[in-house]
Amino acid sequence: MIAGFSVLACLGFPRESRGQTASDSPVSRFDVTFGLDSLERKYYRPEFHLALPFGEEGRSRAFFDFSYLEKINGVMEGPIDFWIQAGFVSRLGKELSVETSLNHLCRHETSRDTPYVFNVNELIGRAWLRHGRFRAGLGLGTYVGGTPGSDTLGVFNLGGTGIFFPEISFAGQVKWVNFSELVYEAELAVALSPGVELILADIKPYRLDRQTHLGVRFRSSEGTSRLLDMFDLSIGAYPFFDSYKMIVEGIFRLAFVRDPDRRFFLDAGFESPVLTGSGFWGQFRPDRMLYAVSAEYQRPVGRIWGSWYGRYFADMPVDKAVRFQAGAATGITIRNQPDFFRLDKTVRVEIRAGFDLKFKYDFGLKLGLNTANRSGWNAGIEGRLEANDKRRQAEGRIFADIGRMISLRPFLGLRRVTPLAGDASDRSFKRMFIAGVEFLKEFR
Repeated sequence: MIAGFSVLACLGFPRESRGQTASDSPVSRFDVTFGLDSLERKYYRPEFHLALPFGEEGRSRAFFDFSYLEKINGVMEGPIDFWIQAGFVSRLGKELSVETSLNHLCRHETSRDTPYVFNVNELIGRAWLRHGRFRAGLGLGTYVGGTPGSDTLGVFNLGGTGIFFPEISFAGQVKWVNFSELVYEAELAVALSPGVELILADIKPYRLDRQTHLGVRFRSSEGTSRLLDMFDLSIGAYPFFDSYKMIVEGIFRLAFVRDPDRRFFLDAGFESPVLTGSGFWGQFRPDRMLYAVSAEYQRPVGRIWGSWYGRYFADMPVDKAVRFQAGAATGITIRNQPDFFRLDKTVRVEIRAGFDLKFKYDFGLKLGLNTANRSGWNAGIEGRLEANDKRRQAEGRIFADIGRMISLRPFLGLRRVTPLAGDASDRSFKRMFIAGVEFLKEFR
């Protein structure tokens, strides 16, 4: 599925080079799109971008992108296109820059038996020209490893903002595969409010039929008027476990009300454990996609914060014909600070307890003990527990926290999981040693 820790770098068809920014500081961005396609399937597309400057005056950047496009029908079946993009971009002048990137695609399917995994590895060199509100890119590339029958491709990008009206923008990319087949994506976006866009897209992906997408995209940016509030991405490896090699986890928050005395927000989390396969450095294949979506209305109660929550959890096996499992719960959450992930206090506590409509009960516990130095490095320990009457997940970890614009948290820990969906033989995992890194960014 994902080639090592370059899972950080994943993007579908890029609307433009994600490494082209003007700031000399590290840049991170997270976008997420929800919508429907012309085959009446729901789709979900998170995109994470990280760029690091180097060289004279930061004129060059290394960039890493992570995204996937998942589509599901009424019984949670559908393809997932995971993309990886990693590369470098250098500015040659005010309007001209050049880019080299390696892009990896792998396609999996939920709740279906798919023994063959489609893979694409593109190596592309591209020149970018920017003038005013418009940008264009032109490049050539080849395919490396795992793409039989594909040799060369041409790439053309075109985009602009403020077309006819300030709120309207467009972007498109065409790939000419072997100079005989077109793979493309064209998108029209209308800004509805700061950080929110209505999207209309026409897409012809690799080896699938042409589709039309209609959706809403939430974009991260600084400022209290933006809905997208926070993003957290964690990548962990299981170096001593036979069945799984790594896990990718993430969560983002949409804050609809953000007042001193009350908050209303939606947290959407995703998780994907990756099977070992033929070896740790062999094929990367996800075992399942897990999602947890919760809405909370939060108010201070004395020195603590109390919330009412509604929560939906889904466990979708990948590349095997195993039916998904899901549950919905509601209850109360109590915290000793508004956000557990922030290192504002040396002792952090979060307790969630409620009634699950399918699995009798819903329970969650988080405990943290750490330093709280706001201007330097921090270190601490955390314990987490998620449970209902069918599923268990417990983890303890020690971590360090470095970085201010982007919180970087390397960690070591132990984890034990009993998944919700699958055969009985799959539902007993031993304790697993985990080592990884967590990236956390607030967009406020």
